[in-house]
Amino acid sequence: MKIESEAKLTTLESVSMIVGHSIGTGIIAVPYLATRNSLFDVIWMVFLAYCVNVILHLIIAELSYNNGGVQLVKSFEGELFHGKAKKIFSWIMFCVYGLAIMVGVSGNINGGAQTIQNSFHVPFAISQVIYYLIAGIVVFIGMKAVGIAQKYAVILMIGIVTIMTFGTFTLPLEQLKIPQPQLNNLMALFSMIVFATSANQAVIQSVKGLEGNVKKVRKSIFIGFAISCIFVLVVTITVLIGVKGTPDQELAYLQLGENIGVWAKFLAGMFSIFALLTTFWSNTLSLRDVVHEQTGINNKVCWIIATVPCLLFAIFGVSSFIILTRIMSGVVVLVSVMLVITYNKSRRKAGSSPICGKLGTVPFQILMIVSTILCAIGAIVPVS
Repeated sequence: MKIESEAKLTTLESVSMIVGHSIGTGIIAVPYLATRNSLFDVIWMVFLAYCVNVILHLIIAELSYNNGGVQLVKSFEGELFHGKAKKIFSWIMFCVYGLAIMVGVSGNINGGAQTIQNSFHVPFAISQVIYYLIAGIVVFIGMKAVGIAQKYAVILMIGIVTIMTFGTFTLPLEQLKIPQPQLNNLMALFSMIVFATSANQAVIQSVKGLEGNVKKVRKSIFIGFAISCIFVLVVTITVLIGVKGTPDQELAYLQLGENIGVWAKFLAGMFSIFALLTTFWSNTLSLRDVVHEQTGINNKVCWIIATVPCLLFAIFGVSSFIILTRIMSGVVVLVSVMLVITYNKSRRKAGSSPICGKLGTVPFQILMIVSTILCAIGAIVPVS
């Protein structure tokens, strides 16, 4: 199926979109939760998260592919809703899904603002506005600009993480603790790792940017999530062995940088900013598309309409980065249940499965629903 797009992406840009999205907000929060669990738990959960997210995002890609490369709201409208109430349900879904992304963007803004505040000692409210304006320029230009920016940002982050990893081993390393397993901590960690390595919106953008090229879409998903999982493991392990005790701030990677030295603190701040930026670009680009598909208004106007409320909520709403991130992860995975149901119907109607193949059959659909429910529970349980 030939899918039209505002811009054509290369496979590398498509992979970068997925990696950039999935190593943003969540990966910075994972080390904070990982300190309450053992390294062994982190390793097997990352592996499990890779399997879950590859299957889930193949499903997302095929659902979007079957509906011409549109966002999930329009896929739901085209496959799930019928009759006179179709538009009503579509707008309800638009509000729910759009709000979920907005909450995540607000958490992203607060995370970026914390990094700017810690690095440059700028008042928090001003830091929020600065981050929003700097981050927004790329998305305001358009999809191709986002693809190019994601590519170079990911390359830069790989370099920073490599240098930081070598720097960690110059420290007197902390002995890895083996905390007493607690179900709440395990479920919270699992939920955050799945969220940290997910990229719903980026996968849909890849389907569009690759113009429905099935082989390139699948390749982007398998490679993109593999790179994301490696990022999560390396960043988390360096925090666990380089930070004394439990991190006293939500952005644990910054504390690792402080322990290594001034230069590492600067690099950790740069990594955190770019990790957050890549997620911001992908999320707000998706939010823009959701509003555009629903209203038909100009893309740039849609971006402003969609993101200004995110900034206001970040400034006047909940300020905790971790709380907003966990709320976002819970809402998104709940939406995934409706996604699987919609995909089942779309797959049967299409009569073929060019992207998922056997990984999209009913047993795997059930597995996705079970993992979604576990993630939703993990997103709201208290941690100790």
